[in-house]
Amino acid sequence: MGRYPMLTVVKVFLEGVRPYYAESTLRNMTRALSVVHQAFQELNKEGLVSTTNPSKLTRKDIEAFLKWMKARETRNGTGLNPTTQANYVLYLENLLRWVGNPVITQMRELHHIRFPQKMSPEVSVLKEDELEELRGRLEDMPGWFGSVAKFMVAMYGYSGLRRSELRRARITDLDTAKWLIVVVHPKGEKSWASEGVARILEPAREEVLRFLEERDQYLQEHGFDEHEALVPYVFRDGNVGYFTDGMWGSMKDDAQRHAGMPFKMQQLRASFAQMCKDKGAPIEAVSRALRHRTTKTTEIYYARIRPEDAFRLLDKAFDDAPRARR
Repeated sequence: MGRYPMLTVVKVFLEGVRPYYAESTLRNMTRALSVVHQAFQELNKEGLVSTTNPSKLTRKDIEAFLKWMKARETRNGTGLNPTTQANYVLYLENLLRWVGNPVITQMRELHHIRFPQKMSPEVSVLKEDELEELRGRLEDMPGWFGSVAKFMVAMYGYSGLRRSELRRARITDLDTAKWLIVVVHPKGEKSWASEGVARILEPAREEVLRFLEERDQYLQEHGFDEHEALVPYVFRDGNVGYFTDGMWGSMKDDAQRHAGMPFKMQQLRASFAQMCKDKGAPIEAVSRALRHRTTKTTEIYYARIRPEDAFRLLDKAFDDAPRARR
């Protein structure tokens, strides 16, 4: 790949790693490397880098790219945020290592320059009363999209499933006797992940049962006795199948407009985690419910102890401990 320009290398690289990454990760990589390519094109025109060939990029070229990220104008001012910068560097590093250029890896090891670091994001959640208000506002949303929207919000909010895990679930994955759902399409299923099980908490169970009745009616109205999809959709050509990701997003947008409350599917998963933590569930239990490999991921992106709870625990620890003699 040494003689090819960056854009060509990026396309071949993305195709080569496709079997090992989830679709969402691939989309992020594609967007990031597109920006990286444009950056090196600009820097090359200005004479600030020696090449746009990934296999020949040097330490000075990488330093020029780091400066470009810090100087780039954004809607929020000058410079990309540190997390975005860190992601761009990571994806570029993976690309360069793939073509046999270890320059960024060597720069890290030698500590020649300080690379941008990811910042712990603020966890965006709905409080339990806000989640219930959202559910209440969706009660009169009509049609099959209304049935799916109510089911979707309840399931994401009280089981912690990821977006695609619910959309791609099968009817046989759901167990309403034990209130479990098998996750057969987890994040990272192409590489490291295996099937898992999610718990459906009590506040969602009545909605699940109602949805199953409405699901049976929907299928029968369209001439189907059954279909493997937990959330089926009958297309215009008369065939039944799974919701596409685009349709799933459109249905969520319809629900948001109907409710008059903005929300994200990922936010509902985080809300599930934070509610469990607030009610006293150990972080290990929350992490296990979210099917994370470590509690670190859970604490960074989903659920953290609230300051008031931390202070209460600290006060209790000192109140319960023997007093030191003065």
